[in-house]
Amino acid sequence: MNGERRVLESSVFNEAAAEWIVEKINRVLSQSDHCHLMLAGGSTPLPVYDKLALRDDIPWHMITIYFGDERCVPPMTPESNAYSVISRLFPGGVPKDTTVHRMCGEKNPDKAAVAYEAILPLRIDVLLLGIGEDGHTASLFPGSVAMDEEKRRVMPVIGHKQPLQRLTITPQVIRDARHLLLMARGEDKADAVRWALSEGSVPAALAVNGDWLMDMGAARSLPENSVKMGVVS
Repeated sequence: MNGERRVLESSVFNEAAAEWIVEKINRVLSQSDHCHLMLAGGSTPLPVYDKLALRDDIPWHMITIYFGDERCVPPMTPESNAYSVISRLFPGGVPKDTTVHRMCGEKNPDKAAVAYEAILPLRIDVLLLGIGEDGHTASLFPGSVAMDEEKRRVMPVIGHKQPLQRLTITPQVIRDARHLLLMARGEDKADAVRWALSEGSVPAALAVNGDWLMDMGAARSLPENSVKMGVVS
């Protein structure tokens, strides 16, 4: 991947991210009969899924959905990434013939990690990521042993925020993705974005070769010549 960094007004951020996702799905499906899509939870991606929910041009029956991380909580609770994402993406219920694979870590995180790794394709076609104020992405936190994992593709970890017990993809899944978008929004993410893109010192730097979509607040600490201003067409 040879990524692009774009900075947008907040008012067009969600629509631009949705357009990116649809364009990449269509690109994959122009060359294959199926698309493996991995979604991110968190406050930034959720409004993007609201935009996707309004569209009628996405062939969900040709898409399998995965998640990059999950909190080890019961599946029908607000803290669950899968629950919060799917309820926004499919408010009327998951479409027929659409497969959604959630991480089931609420009972046995170790076994759930092994089971989830077993169903992952060799490469994710379209991977979405967010970034935390500390520079984490998925549930890869600064200082986590998961950052040094070279064999496993999914593993249990302890996060820095409640609920602490989590499951996460490992760096190799991010590096192998065909198309990757990291979404960053808000001034509270500005330091983390700079640490990732300018210093490479936080886990989100794993996505440095993917596309980055930022609002002006998140990009305010970056050098002006390191990003492209304007709306994604």
